[in-house]
Amino acid sequence: MKVDDQERSQLSQAIDQLSEGLDTIIELYNNSVEDKPLLQLTDENEELLSRATIKYGGEEVNGKVNKVIAELLEWLPLDDVVTEEAEANEETEETEEIEDK
Repeated sequence: MKVDDQERSQLSQAIDQLSEGLDTIIELYNNSVEDKPLLQLTDENEELLSRATIKYGGEEVNGKVNKVIAELLEWLPLDDVVTEEAEANEETEETEEIEDK
């Protein structure tokens, strides 16, 4: 394919933009994690939440539901449980301590 200098420059810019876009997509993919639902709601509860959100707004409903969940979970002894997120944070802190030395 024959191109002049202007077309060659435009093609070069397009390739650079595609490369940057691909790098961004690869970074997003590498940083992605599996979305695991924490709670399996019944169809009835999903319907009730949907209706409550329409009537009172998402922020209001989320606040109230989270408050109830927090109160329910206070009944369970959870101090000895380490989450995946906490483990990852501990590993990061250990790595930073080693790098600082």
